[in-house]
Amino acid sequence: MASSTSASVEALSQVFQTQFEDICRDIQGSVLSDIIAPWTDDDGAVTESCILGPSVEGGMPERLAVHLRDNLVNFSAFDGGGSHDWNVAMP
Repeated sequence: MASSTSASVEALSQVFQTQFEDICRDIQGSVLSDIIAPWTDDDGAVTESCILGPSVEGGMPERLAVHLRDNLVNFSAFDGGGSHDWNVAMP
């Protein structure tokens, strides 16, 4: 018999997954499948930098960043970053 804790974790996981899948369906057309893509500056000019894909055209959508930030464990103490950085493009 499952404990109430595991049942609540399972319910929360299902809600997370459903919302995540909805967001992914919404952004499906903007996902770039290239493994290595040129990085462009704010004016659209190609730079000498590249990003490792797949990536989302225009950066991570705010809706996805908020969903991840609000529902996942913050590991910022381990790597010096935080969930607030997930939608920031870094060369």
